[in-house]
Amino acid sequence: MNHSALLQGSNTQLVNQLVFFDEEKQSFLKKYIPDDAKERNKVDQVLNMYTASLENIIAESSRESLNSKVLIGSQVTLRYLDDGYEEQYSIVFPHMTDPSKNWISFLSPIGLQLLMTTMGEVCEFIVPSGSIEVTITEIKYMNSGEINKY
Repeated sequence: MNHSALLQGSNTQLVNQLVFFDEEKQSFLKKYIPDDAKERNKVDQVLNMYTASLENIIAESSRESLNSKVLIGSQVTLRYLDDGYEEQYSIVFPHMTDPSKNWISFLSPIGLQLLMTTMGEVCEFIVPSGSIEVTITEIKYMNSGEINKY
């Protein structure tokens, strides 16, 4: 398999994400967070940091940089610190969410917390029963960050 072609395809998707968030971010936020200005502003700030990260990853253009942070389109493996259980999730755009495949929206509470995390990082998820700590054990960009229709 040609790794250069895979990397180029991944970079194309990341560039498409940059263009999308540059041109469509406000309408996207209004669609998915219509009534909560505070939450919309929070997500807007996260997306500003995310697009800055994308610019750096695209500029570096290496497999290592592509898998250095959780991106929209990444598959991330989590290890629960309380019992060592591992689970994989793919971070996707909201319209691609599919719980049966463990595809979660980057706008979900867990998706937002995972976005831009790095290998080895410990995250604390707030859940109805309290909190859960996980560590990021693997990040793989899976070329599933398509925008299509949102």
